[in-house]
Amino acid sequence: MSIHIGFACGHTISVSDQVNSSPVCHCGTTQITSVRPTRAPRFTGTCSGPHAEYQALTPGVVNVAPAGPLTIKKGE
Repeated sequence: MSIHIGFACGHTISVSDQVNSSPVCHCGTTQITSVRPTRAPRFTGTCSGPHAEYQALTPGVVNVAPAGPLTIKKGE
């Protein structure tokens, strides 16, 4: 997916959503005025406070039949 970035100079560029550096216009401007479209952030783990922090979650066991195994009854 590509992201379209608009700069204060009036130029626009398209960059990959996997970019890890700040975009710079070909004329040297770094002030961004618009970004569209953007994908929703993906979090795995938990979030606390104003920033997301990575935390591995331990798997949990869920007992869906606490009274024992479920049986299917015919014709009721």
